[in-house]
Amino acid sequence: MTQPEYIVALLSIIVGLGLTDLAQSVRELVRPRRPTNWHWLPLLWAASTFLLAVQLWWNAFSSIKDATAQFFFPYLTSFLLLYLTCAFALPDPEWEAPRKNAAEPSVDSPDLPAGETPSGNETTPLDLEAFYFSSLHRRWYFGMFIAFVVTGQVGFQTARVLGGGEIIERAFLTNGVLVALLAALIPTDRWWVHAPISVLCFLMIGGSTINNILGLA
Repeated sequence: MTQPEYIVALLSIIVGLGLTDLAQSVRELVRPRRPTNWHWLPLLWAASTFLLAVQLWWNAFSSIKDATAQFFFPYLTSFLLLYLTCAFALPDPEWEAPRKNAAEPSVDSPDLPAGETPSGNETTPLDLEAFYFSSLHRRWYFGMFIAFVVTGQVGFQTARVLGGGEIIERAFLTNGVLVALLAALIPTDRWWVHAPISVLCFLMIGGSTINNILGLA
């Protein structure tokens, strides 16, 4: 195997782990042991993350085929950030909405005899709306998303320039708009802000993915 082929193999594993994490999160949401209060926004972003992972993996074949050692760490960093974006897209099965009153006793931690474990989280619905709009989720998910887009775009454009190509200004503009939209979602939990931006970002990512895979771009 050539050096670029080793790089592609490693990055493919990272993408596979990210997609596996997304699939496992979806599986946990539909498992009957814990009910779920569904909401479309986190599911839409999970779909956007899935499309982005597929697009990045697909583009890796053409962008890394002539790569050399100096591009290894930029590519690796970008793909690791993609994995973290996948990991933060949907909640873990144990996730609970933070209590408004810290002194309030948790319904999931009752006084139990020694040796027994609480099972309240198996009957308390997992609220996707509360998860999505929580400040912790917004900071980590959209923060990782922004870091991935910026790192990936800088690495891609740098590789083109060093390889004798030219900067693709349209890609810079498109990704700049995407980063601005993502950044706007971090400080606010207003539904009327998240809904249109989420749909717009999904359409942008979906259209870009189709164009790249079908060779229309």
